[in-house]
Amino acid sequence: MVVPSAPKPARSICVLCGGNTGTEGKYAKLADDLAMLFHRNNWRLVYGGSPRGIMGRVSRTLAELGGEVIGIKPTPFLKYSNGKLPEWGYNELVPDIHTQKARMAELSDGYLFLPGGFGTLEEFCAFRMWRKLGIIQAPLVLLNFENYYEDLVKWIGLGADEGFISANAAAAFSIAPSLDSVHETFSSCSYVTDERLDLSDMAPPCDKEYLGRQLPVF
Repeated sequence: MVVPSAPKPARSICVLCGGNTGTEGKYAKLADDLAMLFHRNNWRLVYGGSPRGIMGRVSRTLAELGGEVIGIKPTPFLKYSNGKLPEWGYNELVPDIHTQKARMAELSDGYLFLPGGFGTLEEFCAFRMWRKLGIIQAPLVLLNFENYYEDLVKWIGLGADEGFISANAAAAFSIAPSLDSVHETFSSCSYVTDERLDLSDMAPPCDKEYLGRQLPVF
């Protein structure tokens, strides 16, 4: 008997979110609901490779549902999970967070940002810049779950009003007000940039010997 192969994922979405679950149960429920959304739409999950927090919850739940899960974890971050990788999905170790982002970009055709802390904010800023510069073309969606990112959205608006953020830069991502609108938001993204930079332009090879030298005195 020929066993039919699993269908190819319709999309490969990178989810950036907290390594903690927050102080309220609503964030754990959000992770479970997101896993169901991925399962219904046959989306592959690419994430930071941690078994902890929201990212651990959504990846484990999706794997249990039979979904495809790929974790990309920087080796130094193993100390936060007692040296262990998740026991579900496919896991890949990379040397640092710069390589992690580049690998995520290779595997993803969309980026979804959930509630998180400084790490999630840094990833949002980095991928937003990469999209504006044309390094990546995939849509970025900020899930403003229960207005979690409302102050960030206001700050971006203020920066645009005050002339520090261009209209083109402010338009490099989309906002989904709720989980129910995530699918539609991804489908309707239409941001275009004329810039086309290669990733190597952003992160050239580092000369470790040079870093160890004493700075010249002027």
